[in-house]
Amino acid sequence: MIFTFTMEAGLVITAVLTIVGMVQWKNQNHMRQKQKYILDYAKKACELECRKKEEDRQRRKVEEQKQQDRVFGLDFMIGHGSAFGGCAAIRADGTFRRGSVLLDNILMYGKHPSGKEFTYYIEDQGISICATDDPDTLLVISQEQPFEIREEGLSRDQGLSTKRAAIRKDVTYYIILESKHEISIRATKRC
Repeated sequence: MIFTFTMEAGLVITAVLTIVGMVQWKNQNHMRQKQKYILDYAKKACELECRKKEEDRQRRKVEEQKQQDRVFGLDFMIGHGSAFGGCAAIRADGTFRRGSVLLDNILMYGKHPSGKEFTYYIEDQGISICATDDPDTLLVISQEQPFEIREEGLSRDQGLSTKRAAIRKDVTYYIILESKHEISIRATKRC
């Protein structure tokens, strides 16, 4: 009788352990499937992001190549407080300027009310002034941070936040840089 009771208890314990083992195996298998699904999703998202970055890089490369061939049709002047700077469409050697000019590369000149003269560069976010196919338009492009731009006559809160803006001949625009400094830009027909 004790032997039968021990045997029945052994069978019950074996059955319980088998059921617990199967439930545990099923839960682990379910967790592995979830982890595999999450990893597959992350892998696809990463591949999609890499593909988009590559497409953007290729698009920028093509645009930069096109930009190098575009000729400036306008000179432009930059104003920043009491200082000014600019860029001519024709270089000193008589050739036409092509491509783009970084805002950081434009030397600004100013005169303090005390009479002291000063020069500096606007060191900011990599904003470029670019030639276009339209000889009466220039582009202002930021590769990094958006900037705010508005036409003369509009109030400061009526600006448009963008990374790319067209500026037309003989219209003054105001650009608010990431540093919150405001510069003016005006494109004029080259001489």
